[in-house]
Amino acid sequence: MRYLVMGAGALGSVFGGLLAERGHDVTFVGMDEHLKAMQAQGLSITGIWGDHAIGAVKAHHGTDGLSGTYDTVLLSVKSYHTAAVMARTLPFLHEKSLVFSIQNGLGNWEAIADAAGWDRTVGARVIFGAEVDRPGTVRVTVYADKVLLGSPSGTAPRKRIELVCDHLNDAGIPTAMCDDIASFLWGKVLYNCSLNALGAILNVPYGVLRETPEVLEVMRRIIEEIFAVARARQVMLPYEDSETYYRTLTEVQLPPTALHRSSMLQDMNRGSRLTEIDALNGAISRYGRELGVPTPCNDILTAIIKGFQNLPA
Repeated sequence: MRYLVMGAGALGSVFGGLLAERGHDVTFVGMDEHLKAMQAQGLSITGIWGDHAIGAVKAHHGTDGLSGTYDTVLLSVKSYHTAAVMARTLPFLHEKSLVFSIQNGLGNWEAIADAAGWDRTVGARVIFGAEVDRPGTVRVTVYADKVLLGSPSGTAPRKRIELVCDHLNDAGIPTAMCDDIASFLWGKVLYNCSLNALGAILNVPYGVLRETPEVLEVMRRIIEEIFAVARARQVMLPYEDSETYYRTLTEVQLPPTALHRSSMLQDMNRGSRLTEIDALNGAISRYGRELGVPTPCNDILTAIIKGFQNLPA
């Protein structure tokens, strides 16, 4: 199986790097200094999953040097790039290629399916974290649960998804099949929307958010709004109610990820003028407006992050 990692950032590097270490045919595509360092010196993965040195890797700065087609695409670009990157990826797909969205937020699957069809679109719930320590080196920082893979439409070939699942497990990335991937993606949206923007605004790791009762109350209200929107959209969440998830977040999910800095905070600290807010709290706000469901906390967080994005350089 030929793997193509579109978006060789932190997560894409971990997925592709560990697969390559196990002997799989992996090609990375990126656009930054990290990718250039991988071309020059290979890829190093450190952190809670141990130290891995992947020497010569196939890494391309953009798609110009690519040839042939790939069986499996691991799409790990920011949500706001999904449609444009899929347009550049299409020439390298064959009729049975699958595209796995290992991304944050809502709306990515639809953008992939618009380009490649639902029968080639696979969803993933990824709830481990990684950061690029320096160009060429990625550190796995936190792990909360297994990667889940599944077909959002039910039409992507199950055996092919199972094979990728087996490859990832063999590479050291705990992974399982999931027949209700949409439910679990929304479960991750609960986690991300509760923490990502707040961590970015306050410029703190996730664990610090637990230390202020008023911040915990904001998190509780964010969760309540997401449950209300999910009910209106007839999405079944993997938790009984908002209070059950709030306890799960604060008592189960937050402790092992307490030191993690949100991806949004990392983007802002790098000087990025864009974040994934429109695929997270902004998506909840948008769905709420469409459905007539009030989402004031998600609205305010979205507005504040957009304000940061528009600050003078």
